Amino acid sequence: MPRTGKTQEDWIKAGQRLLIEEGIDAVRLPRLTEALGVSSGSFYHHFDNLDAYHAALAAYYGSEQAQRLFNEARLAVGEDPDALLREATAIFRRDSMRQLNIAMRAWAHRDARALAAVERYDDVLAERLDQIFIGMGFGEFEAKSRTLIMMGLASLETSRDLDPPFLQRWQHIRDIILKDAPGQR
Repeated sequence: MPRTGKTQEDWIKAGQRLLIEEGIDAVRLPRLTEALGVSSGSFYHHFDNLDAYHAALAAYYGSEQAQRLFNEARLAVGEDPDALLREATAIFRRDSMRQLNIAMRAWAHRDARALAAVERYDDVLAERLDQIFIGMGFGEFEAKSRTLIMMGLASLETSRDLDPPFLQRWQHIRDIILKDAPGQR
């Protein structure tokens, strides 16, 4: 018999898409069931109510999202810091993480759970980026400065079209940050 329900992660991913597209007010059960093409039964299999779902949505971002990004990059390219950073930024871009960061930060202005999740996400991201830059041979201050630049760019909201586009600028800035790595001189 084919499975018609959705996993908890399916529900979280659908909520993240709605959060990115329309904000937290759009993350409601009718919209979620419509997005997933299922009835609400699967929802209640995983969550007691919408408040519990919102808590899970925030927790997933705060406890799993950043770590998964680096785990996936590490599986793809190994431990080389330069390759790891390039792969992580490619995954970040592919998975619409910049848009999710912006949406989560907007939600965090209204909800303590979202704020705590953003803080946890930022802590993991900063720790992993610091490790990568230190692994490239930068001193602690230089590594942390580069981390701050990368994190700022990851959350920058720009609603206008840029020429050259944001992605092209982002990759150029990343390459500038990597260019001065002591191991690459």
